[in-house]
Amino acid sequence: MSTPIQETFQTYLQLQKQLVEMRKNMKAVKKNTDALELEIKEYMTQNDMDSVSLKDGEIVLYARKIPQTFKKEVIMEKINEKLKDTQKSEELAQSIIQNKQFIVEDKIKAIIKKI
Repeated sequence: MSTPIQETFQTYLQLQKQLVEMRKNMKAVKKNTDALELEIKEYMTQNDMDSVSLKDGEIVLYARKIPQTFKKEVIMEKINEKLKDTQKSEELAQSIIQNKQFIVEDKIKAIIKKI
């Protein structure tokens, strides 16, 4: 006879197995989607189109800004522009990078045995 916590553990492992399978399927779907997106973007760009209306919906081509992470060299360059002091800008950039804050939270992870 199993205890309620053992049943909880077993249920958790079963759900994790299902997630693994779903991720595999999702990876295949994502790969196909990416290939189609590339083809569609090329076609729409070549034909100067910004949207395509279909019976089931619309496909829209748009530009999205993606923020980049700061690199030490960029931080130093910008600080040096303002301070006009290479030594201080180096120290300040190093201080900024070394004082990066992290949030730590407890998580659990299931390790599924391969059959």
